[in-house]
Amino acid sequence: MGRMPQKPTIPAEAPPKVSTQASGYLLTGGGHLFFTGILLLAVWYGKEALAVLASLMLAAALFSRGWSRLSLAGVRGRLLLAERRAFPGDVLSGRVRLVNRKPLPLPWVALEQALPAELTPVLTHSSGGTFGDGTLRYAASLGWYQALQWRIGFACTRRGYFPLPPLTLTSGDPFGFYTRQAVMPPDDHVLVYPRLIPIGELGIPSCYPAGDERTESRLFPDPTRTVGVRDYRPGDPLRAIHWKASARQRRLQVKVFEAATTRKIALFVAVNSFGPDAAGPEGDFEFALSVAASLAYDAIGRGASVGLFANSRLADTGQPASLDPAGGQARLTAILETLAKVTPAASGLFAPFLKEELRMLCAGTTLVFILSSLPATLPPLLEGLKRAGSPLILLWIGEGDPGPLPAQIPCHRLRRPAEKSAAEGRNGKGNGGTLGDQPETGEEAADGAAGGEDIR
Repeated sequence: MGRMPQKPTIPAEAPPKVSTQASGYLLTGGGHLFFTGILLLAVWYGKEALAVLASLMLAAALFSRGWSRLSLAGVRGRLLLAERRAFPGDVLSGRVRLVNRKPLPLPWVALEQALPAELTPVLTHSSGGTFGDGTLRYAASLGWYQALQWRIGFACTRRGYFPLPPLTLTSGDPFGFYTRQAVMPPDDHVLVYPRLIPIGELGIPSCYPAGDERTESRLFPDPTRTVGVRDYRPGDPLRAIHWKASARQRRLQVKVFEAATTRKIALFVAVNSFGPDAAGPEGDFEFALSVAASLAYDAIGRGASVGLFANSRLADTGQPASLDPAGGQARLTAILETLAKVTPAASGLFAPFLKEELRMLCAGTTLVFILSSLPATLPPLLEGLKRAGSPLILLWIGEGDPGPLPAQIPCHRLRRPAEKSAAEGRNGKGNGGTLGDQPETGEEAADGAAGGEDIR
């Protein structure tokens, strides 16, 4: 589950915004007029010493101003990253490059690059520069047609979409009378994917909704392959009833399907089900996105087609996330990039969003819901999907009370590692148990052994 290689992207250069600032009033346009007036009066009244002094001051000001205006012409600074995609804990390698493309040397030049708080520069003795107040700073002198560069690394501390702020160059004349500042346009962004968790550590019983492999669990049955029949149980869909076998046995029989086909899976993240306290770097919301990323990684690796839907306002577009099920590395990359852009801000209520997206999904698609609370409008919708034969599973994040759950829909509570350890200590066992004081059945106890909790 390491970093996936990405071809580095170098955006096209854009013209910088340039401004000049004088170090005092006498060096402004009004100061030039003042010295010009002194020079004329001194010549008129024959004051040679005053005329020489005014001439020197005026010449120095005009020389310095002209040098300053030319100082940043042809000068470019760039922060170049070898990769712009990472996982939390990765270190992105990069370099800061400064180029002077003109015959005029620069006695001094300063470079400042503001950084998102989630990207921490890794400075060494050979990397040069300083970092403070969220800004990376370099200072140097540049000869004509000279280029300098410094190698640096950036530690990615948390998931997210992080546009790189503009880079600022400051230079001027040798005397420091006039400073010239150029603000380079923002050139790109960094995407930090959600943390991937090994699927076994999530503790989702038999939640491998993918793969061309046989499993003993029938959690995601394949309606195209019948391996036998069994007695009808309340909650079985009517389409699964085997009428001929029921007539022979004189009691209702339902088909038993084989879970051995490539699956289509739709991961739904109910953003508005998470409260404001869940949005921190170690909160339930981040854990939920890691769960979605881990399921997509595992399922696509097993050959499944996976889609992602979240009623969130994405960081770059402000639109909800909607990726139809597909397989392959390209789809996994798209899902991870979309999850990196997901924000805690909901684009709307989850139930209407779900109804709209279901129109685009094929029949038989496995629906996996990742949520922290159950909106009142959602249970009837889920029950209708269950009656229609759609494979469903609810993944409950956090410690909240889910309330009444739809019957015959598998629901498993997932905890963050710290919470799970605390729950194990309170319960005196390695897997948490079922919600409330309900006793575990043998099947539920086996399901919970991996760390998940069946709260059906």
